[in-house]
Formats: sequence, structure tokens, C-alpha cells
Amino acid sequence: MKLSNFLPLILVISLACGGSGNQSEQAEAEEATTEAAPVAEAETAVEPRVFFKYPEDGATVPSPVYIEMGVEGMEIEPAGEVKEGYGHHHILINQEFWPEGEVIPMSDTTIHYGKGQTDASIELEPGQYVLSLQFADGVHASYGKPMAASIRVTVE
Repeated sequence: MKLSNFLPLILVISLACGGSGNQSEQAEAEEATTEAAPVAEAETAVEPRVFFKYPEDGATVPSPVYIEMGVEGMEIEPAGEVKEGYGHHHILINQEFWPEGEVIPMSDTTIHYGKGQTDASIELEPGQYVLSLQFADGVHASYGKPMAASIRVTVE
């Protein structure tokens, strides 16, 4: 462990024992304390991402396929207003992501969850599929590949 980690403790002990503390020790202790704060904040920051809570990648599932959608680092909000850090889920069937900034059209293979839903059941014929979550803003403009996640499933 670095000496700088102990400097605040050394300063407290020095002052408690009646010492005034060396000015350079006090300055180093204060510097060490202020340097540690940004590191702690950076460690707790969540990188925005979407993910499947269910099913797992590689799962064999019945139809209708039940899907639970997750997001971290962004807030879910119904379609409508465009606000930074907000959006809603879309499921893409046999596609991995929608290009950033492009509006996701509503179709049989691009399904909108514009009411802010976080789960869904989708009827699919038996076979193998790539299912992708794509997060998009209030007007369905895609956040692109960084806010997409894909799994492969086999429908019985």
C-alpha cells in the first residue's frame, strides 16, 4: 500500500498527540484525500448498456418467446419527447443493431416497446434466431451499436 494512503491517518495521529504536524505532511495528506475522491466516483460510474435478463444466449425456448429486457446507465421512458439519457427498448429479429441516429421503423422484425415496457412475448416459428435489443430515444432514433445486445435462441 502506498504511503499516501496513510497520510490522513498520520496527520490525525500527529494532531491528537499534540503535534502541529509538518506543513508538508499536511499538504500531502490533503492532496492524497482530494486525489482519492475522483477515483471513487469513476469506479461507481455505470457504462450505459442494454442486456437480456431472459432468455440466456444459446437457450432453447417455446413460442411465444418470453423476453425480459434490461438497461443500465440510461432511464426508460415512453416514446415522445427526446431527452438525453432516456429512451425505450426495441427488439430486432435476425439483426444485430440499428445504425446510430436512424429511426427504427415498426415492422415484423423491428418491434417497438414505446410505452416503456421491459418484458414481452413474441410469437416465432420454430427455428434459430438472433434476437437483439436496441435502445432508442423518444422518437425511435437508435443509440446505435453501443446500446445494442444480441443473443441466439432456438425456438421449439
